[in-house]
Amino acid sequence: MTLSDRLIRYCNQNNIRYAGKRIVVALHLDQRNQYTDGDTLWRSLRTSGVKISPATVYDALNWLESAGFAERKLVDGRKNMFRVKSFVPAK
Repeated sequence: MTLSDRLIRYCNQNNIRYAGKRIVVALHLDQRNQYTDGDTLWRSLRTSGVKISPATVYDALNWLESAGFAERKLVDGRKNMFRVKSFVPAK
């Protein structure tokens, strides 16, 4: 099951409105395959042609973490870095 499939399923199961920008942020974060801060991710999304604000990126990252799809790491006591959690497919 792909990340977007898991996100859509999570939204449906939890009666949460499907927000396309969350999916875009999650997929872009997943492609980076490393811890990334919100500003770097926002610049990358904008370079890719996605019209999104920094606040929307940070809201999506915080939501992804609280929903269990992303991990947060604090660097130098002040900078939040995020990455998509690795999932082991259920057998």
